[in-house]
Amino acid sequence: MTTRRTGVVRTSIGMQTIGLALYAAALVVLGRWPVLAWEQVPYALVLAILGTVSLGLLYRAFAVGPIAVVSPVVASYAALAILLVVVFLGERLTAGQTIAIAATFAGVVIASTDVRELRRTLGRPVEGVRIGVVATIGFALWSLVFSMGARATDALALVVVLRLCGIALLAVFVVARRVTLAPLASPSTLALVATVGAFDTGANVLLGLGIASGYASFVLTGSGAYPIIPAVLAMLVLRERLAPNQYAGVAILVAGLIALGVQS
Repeated sequence: MTTRRTGVVRTSIGMQTIGLALYAAALVVLGRWPVLAWEQVPYALVLAILGTVSLGLLYRAFAVGPIAVVSPVVASYAALAILLVVVFLGERLTAGQTIAIAATFAGVVIASTDVRELRRTLGRPVEGVRIGVVATIGFALWSLVFSMGARATDALALVVVLRLCGIALLAVFVVARRVTLAPLASPSTLALVATVGAFDTGANVLLGLGIASGYASFVLTGSGAYPIIPAVLAMLVLRERLAPNQYAGVAILVAGLIALGVQS
């Protein structure tokens, strides 16, 4: 909704700025302000670049389409991220945990795909899919670097520095391209941007704390299951009817998460 109103760049700089302000205020109130260090900057800078580029590619892939194919491709990024974590962070999974993770992401892909729409889009140009694959790789690399940073530094501080680097990069783009931020002055738009910023920053904080305290592969599996949320909201709020395979995907996804939780 916000990107349609104000565009990707305005939404991104607005939500990151407000999200950082709210996060900083919460840290001060809770007396948990972290120690910021230069060692966090390389992680944050790489994350800011990967996140900004990957998000831009994602929106471009959705614009080019077909969405029915692009969506499940991008939804698989966490599976690739877990493979990278296992290889580069040396995490080891049991056979049961591997099966549960595989089932979870099979559910994610199925829940993200409307087979009826997929049939209608088969045979069309796949430029959007190629762009989506690059975005998927970008998101997977972001997850790996974030996992490394959360393990090597203070996760709370990493989010602060990440937001600062992201805002700085976007500010350079805004100045260079002379992008006006006037649309953000609308109270309704500002409220939406603030909401997105609060949830997005909060999600990064929880992701960092989860990775720092346990297996990154488990945490990424849980975060990668996010497609179930818009699917459920679409049914409850918008009264949308999902394709039969999507209901099955949600069931498989939930079963995979439960199986992984039992073994954690």
